[in-house]
Amino acid sequence: MLRMLLYTIIALLAATASAQPRPVFDPDDFVDYRERGGTLFISRLVLGGASGFVDDYRPLHQSVGFVELANSLYWGHIQLDYKLSDRSGKNGPVSVCGCAGNPIYFPTPPSGDSIPAAPPPGPKQTVQFGWYHAVDGGPAEPPVMLKYRVTLSWQPIDTDVTSIATGEVSHLSGRERSLGLDADTYFRVSGHDVWGSLLYARTVRTGTTDNRSQNELEYMSRFPGRSVGPILLRATLTVGGVSGRGASGLNIVNPAFEAFWHDPRTRANLHLIWSPLAARSGAEGWRTHNQIALFVDYAPIVRLFIPRKK
Repeated sequence: MLRMLLYTIIALLAATASAQPRPVFDPDDFVDYRERGGTLFISRLVLGGASGFVDDYRPLHQSVGFVELANSLYWGHIQLDYKLSDRSGKNGPVSVCGCAGNPIYFPTPPSGDSIPAAPPPGPKQTVQFGWYHAVDGGPAEPPVMLKYRVTLSWQPIDTDVTSIATGEVSHLSGRERSLGLDADTYFRVSGHDVWGSLLYARTVRTGTTDNRSQNELEYMSRFPGRSVGPILLRATLTVGGVSGRGASGLNIVNPAFEAFWHDPRTRANLHLIWSPLAARSGAEGWRTHNQIALFVDYAPIVRLFIPRKK
C-alpha cells in the first residue's frame, strides 16, 4: 500500500504543469501535503537535450545537452529543493582589442537595446523554498492548494580572453545570480477554474565580457491537461515584460506545449516540449525563437516518513 502511494505521488508530481517556466527541462515538483501523510524526500534525475535552447528568455542560438539532479524535501506546508544542473554546448574563443584603452571583445556582445546573449553552457546551482497554502475552491469542492516559492540560482562563468595584439591570454572569473519569486493563482470565471502563476525574477551577470542585468515580471496561465491514450497533453501561456532589451512594456509571449508519458514499469517520465518564444527588442522588434526539448526524468530515491501513531 505504501509503495503504491509513493508511485502515485511520483506520477502526480511529474504530471503537474510547472509554476516556473525556466529552465524547460526542470519538471515540476508540486506535491499537495494532503496526499502525503508524512515527510517526503525525492531525489530526481533528469537527462535530455534541447534544440534552440532558451535561458531566461535569452536564446543561446545552439542546441545543448543537459543533466539535472534535484533533491526535494516536503515537510508539512514547506518544501525545500537543491538542484544541480549542467548544460553541454559550444563555448567559442573570445578575443579582445585594446583599442585606445577601450577594450572591444570579439565576438561582439549584443547592444544595450538588443536581447542579451544567454550565458555559455555550464553548471548551475539552485536552491528553493516553497510554502503551500489552501484557499477556498468552487461550491461543494475541497480547498485548493497553492504554492508560493523563492528561488535563488547562481552560475560561474569562466572566460579565457586572447589579446589580438600580443596573443596573451587573460582569465575572467564571472558569475550570474538570479533571485525569483513565483506565486500560484486560482480563480473562477463563469463556473470554470482558472489556474496560473505570477512570476518575478531579477538576474545579474558580472565579471564577464558582457555584464548585463534584467528584471522579469510575467503571468503564466496553465490550461487543463488532456489525455490521448497513455499520453498526457498540456499547455501553458506566459506573457510579460523583461527589462534590459530596449523595449518596455509587453515584450514576451511564450506558449509551451508538452506531451508527457509515464512508464509504470520503470517509473520514468518522458517529456517532449515545444516552446516558441516571441520576444521584442528595441533593435530587432519581434522575433520568434523555437525551443524543442526531449528529456526523461526518473526518481531513484523516494522516501516517505509517516509519523507513528501514539
